[in-house]
Amino acid sequence: YFGDGKKNIDRLEAEALLAGITVDTKRFSIKTGARPFEAASWLRRNGADTASVRQFFQTDMDFFKLKASIIADAEILPRGIAFSVCYGQHPNIQILTSQAADELLNIQDIRASFVAGSSETGQTVISARSLGEVNVQTVMEKMGGGGHLATAGAQLDKPLEEAVDDLKERIRDIQ
Repeated sequence: YFGDGKKNIDRLEAEALLAGITVDTKRFSIKTGARPFEAASWLRRNGADTASVRQFFQTDMDFFKLKASIIADAEILPRGIAFSVCYGQHPNIQILTSQAADELLNIQDIRASFVAGSSETGQTVISARSLGEVNVQTVMEKMGGGGHLATAGAQLDKPLEEAVDDLKERIRDIQ
């Protein structure tokens, strides 16, 4: 918010800010009141093009297919918890696990999701998401990570299989 609203910014700045709002609000579906819409409107008046912003979020086909396979292979555990593992080592594993965990929440009756995978260096990465009923932060804190109620994660220096076993134990404790 720029005070009186008379300051102009260039198109790239407007699009970058609109992209940030888009991410923060999960495409205007979460934490979205009047202010994000007012800011988006002001950014549009300053040249932000929604088609260009959408292109910021495009991925290549291999990434898309891998994310789709993680989602398709998810195990649905009791109490509406989805769990999936991405095997192999991947350069963008933090992005991959977080996006897959987000997408799993779009499935009916899923209250929380956990996705684990390995980075190129062998570090295990876990992303956890919730619709708010399940506190994924406490689960990730027990794993050595953190976050907040609905979005949390962990980066562990232990093998993926060991981390998955530990995570499944923690998930069993969820009420």
